[in-house]
Amino acid sequence: MQAWMRSGTAVLAATLVVCSAAAGLARSSEPVSGVVPVASGTDRLPVTADDGPVSRGGTRDTRPNVVFVMTDDMRDDDLRWMPETRRLIADRGLDFTDAVSPHPLCCPARAELVTGQYAQNNGVQHNAGPFGGFQALDPTHEVSSWFGRAGYQTGFVGKFLNGYTAADTRPSGWTHWDALVSGVYDYLDFSFADDDASPAVFEDSYVTDVIAERTNDTVRRFARRDEPFLLYSWHLAPHYRLDGGKPVPPPSAPRDADRFADAMPPSLEDPSFNERMVLDQPRPFRSRREADPQVVIEEHRARLRALQSVDRAVASLVDTLRETGELESTVIVFTSDNGYSLGEHRFIGKNVLTDPALQVPLLVRGPGIAPGTTSELPVTLVDLPATFAAIAGASPSWAVDGTSVVPTLRGLDQPFRDTTLVQTGDDGGDGWAYRGVRTDRYLYGVNGADAFLYDDDLDPDQLVNRIDDPAYAAVAAALEERRSRLITCAGWLCNQTFGALPDPGTPPTGQDQ
Repeated sequence: MQAWMRSGTAVLAATLVVCSAAAGLARSSEPVSGVVPVASGTDRLPVTADDGPVSRGGTRDTRPNVVFVMTDDMRDDDLRWMPETRRLIADRGLDFTDAVSPHPLCCPARAELVTGQYAQNNGVQHNAGPFGGFQALDPTHEVSSWFGRAGYQTGFVGKFLNGYTAADTRPSGWTHWDALVSGVYDYLDFSFADDDASPAVFEDSYVTDVIAERTNDTVRRFARRDEPFLLYSWHLAPHYRLDGGKPVPPPSAPRDADRFADAMPPSLEDPSFNERMVLDQPRPFRSRREADPQVVIEEHRARLRALQSVDRAVASLVDTLRETGELESTVIVFTSDNGYSLGEHRFIGKNVLTDPALQVPLLVRGPGIAPGTTSELPVTLVDLPATFAAIAGASPSWAVDGTSVVPTLRGLDQPFRDTTLVQTGDDGGDGWAYRGVRTDRYLYGVNGADAFLYDDDLDPDQLVNRIDDPAYAAVAAALEERRSRLITCAGWLCNQTFGALPDPGTPPTGQDQ
């Protein structure tokens, strides 16, 4: 029995929240609390850069396409080595400079992006275990169904959730389904679902180039029809390769094999790299040996080489959209499922609550979006499905935990939550590890008796855990109050504005101030 069939307390609570909303959608066009309504006014983007009509087979359609490109384990600062992506998306659109993956691990992040919900509501808390991987996801609970009902073609190409195979239930709502189903982490020998036909098998190929080609073919297929389209194109790079079950640095395409021989990882210059004093840090860092700088350097260079094929894939995607006449009516979104630590706090990897793992690149280009702009809005991956729905004028069928950032894409001021839920999972127990909150100043998390509190204003490198500092007692109490509310949140309750926090040194009052 799949884990999504075993209804936990948080999932049951979320279901109760959305039952009346979903029924209301079928009866009325009035907005329902917790559900993104059909967008209008400032919640809509124009169909083209000049807000003019688009002809698809002679039929005017005022809804943009949405193409969502994602990498795997890419750091925010890796973007500096991707010139085509910067030129074609960042320079032509908006760069969210404070974007985060609020559950920085492959499967939970991807589940957020196909459900619009946090893990307490979609059931995917980790990559493995009873609350992990594809087996924890309800395959009928996919945002693609919203767009199908709204008249969109929907396509998925690339890496889905760990554990998905050709024998598993195909997630509902996708017009075209082309997920990796074997050799997912091999890079060289692999197969794709290829809709309902026999899997398409590739040997001695390079997975990024194949994903790029199949993505472009899907664009051409969709462009021949009158309807707009939603297309997810999810790459594997720069995730490590599994070679005989052993993780090794990702291979590159042959043309990139000799590149970046002198590149040095920015993490080596971070004061938290191989941090000397770690006894005050949370358990994942407290007893860890120092990272080998040479291992970090080699992994960094391999990751950059692997990302070059993604950079070319972005360029070929833009070329294909231009050739098919769809570019000016397409919103292109580029991000990663999570960040990645390269020796900060002696740690290499993800599934921890520190900035290198949380921070992700997030670039958006499209009609109505001013080129070369930036935003410090603390947007997360959970906000993207709500944003896509608003762009398309699609009505979600359940309460979404994120909020649309279309007003920000249009260059407007946008009220936004002041506290974001961030969390990590485990492959045992109740499936949870550290769960906490992030504000514009603080990062706070708790796992049983272990807790941390970083003051990013005074300590941007997160070297000092202030959880036991009496001066921060009131801050910790206020953040714990917010955390306790958000770890069970669903729908609009995940997007509250709590107000100002007490300053360090202020005596605790028992409530937020």
